[in-house]
Amino acid sequence: MKELIEFTREQRLEGVMAKRLDSPYRPGRRVEFWRKVKNFLTREVIVCGWKPGRGRREGGVGSLLLGEYDLKGRLCFVGHVGTGFSDRALDELYEALWPLRRAASPYDEAVPREFARDAQWVEPLLVGDVAYSARTRDGRLRFPSWRGRRDDKDPHEVIREP
Repeated sequence: MKELIEFTREQRLEGVMAKRLDSPYRPGRRVEFWRKVKNFLTREVIVCGWKPGRGRREGGVGSLLLGEYDLKGRLCFVGHVGTGFSDRALDELYEALWPLRRAASPYDEAVPREFARDAQWVEPLLVGDVAYSARTRDGRLRFPSWRGRRDDKDPHEVIREP
């Protein structure tokens, strides 16, 4: 199985579907005898702001707005992440981000309205690590999940790979 998963990574495939040989196909239903093993990529990202939390996250961070530098040195929006956080991590991020607040977006490009609305912008000084499935055509991270802070990284080292 390890060799098969490694092969799918090399081929840049999404992953593998594993199933019992005698298991029937059930259209539109999730069943316990089929398993999807997804490949995830990881990368560092720059935290450029946050969206306020709702519900259980009211009064804190709901999701983080992410960036990276392009090859020309411009800070570009690469999406947002709202999963992968423990409650403690969210509290620590809020404490770290609050003093870094700024009035305007730090990006060198326009951010889509749905992300810019109600955004709390910060100085782009904090680096984190995310896992994601792929990039969209416009360079956004698909299905990112927070893996933690990277205090050992300088934000200017977070450059989009060609």
